[in-house]
Amino acid sequence: MRFESGRRVLEGLSAELSTRELTFVVGASGAGKSVLCRLAVGLVQPEAGRVELFGERVDRLPERALRTLRQRAPYLVQGPALLDWRTLRENVALAAPGASDDAVREALTLVGLEEAGDRLPTELGPGAKKRAAIARALVLKPEYLLLDEPTTGLDRRAAAQVEGVLASVKERGLGALVVSHDYRLLRRLADKVLVVSGGRSAFLGEPETFLASSEPELRALTEPFMESATDG
Repeated sequence: MRFESGRRVLEGLSAELSTRELTFVVGASGAGKSVLCRLAVGLVQPEAGRVELFGERVDRLPERALRTLRQRAPYLVQGPALLDWRTLRENVALAAPGASDDAVREALTLVGLEEAGDRLPTELGPGAKKRAAIARALVLKPEYLLLDEPTTGLDRRAAAQVEGVLASVKERGLGALVVSHDYRLLRRLADKVLVVSGGRSAFLGEPETFLASSEPELRALTEPFMESATDG
C-alpha cells in the first residue's frame, strides 16, 4: 500500500498466522510492521490483495462489523492511550460499557493492578500504564490481541512486569500479534517469528531458527541483540 508521501510498504507480503499463537513481527524501522496490525483490524485498507481474520475478509467488512471485530481482536498502540483524568478502573470500564464491576476488577487483577483501580494514570509509571492498557483490552474478553511495541521505552523492571502479563496471556491460550524489537522477550515468549523486509515476508518460523540464522538479511536484525546479550 502507498502513503501520501509516496512511500510503499507491504508489497507482496503473504503470511498465514495462527490466532492461537504468539507471533512476533520484526523488521527494520519503516518496514510496515505497525501497518500490518492496522490492516488486520481494518483501520487501513489495502490497495490490493486480501486481509482475513477469523475467516472473514476484513478488507470487505462494513464499519459496524469492523467495530465488532476490533472487540474480538483489540489493537494496543505503542502508547498506553489512557485518559489521565479517569481512574484505572474507569479507563478499563470505558472499553466495555456493559462490563460488570467484577469483570473490570478481574481484568486489573490479571495484569497485577488490582490494588491500583482508584489511582490516576498520572500517578503510575510507564510499565503500570502499559499493563493498564492491556487490562482495558482483556476486559473485552478478546479472542486475539495485537500489540505494538509493548516494552519499548520501559526499564528492565517495568519490561519484566509487562512480560509477566504476556506470559499469563499465553498460558490462558490467548494468541497475539506482537510488534517488537525486544528480542529477549521474543526468545522467551514467541511461538513464531514473522520478519517483514522489503514489503514481503522474509521469514516465518520458530524463534530459535530466526535467532540462529546465518542468512545475511536475518543476521542484520539479530546481530545487535546477540552482541548486547553477550555484553550483558
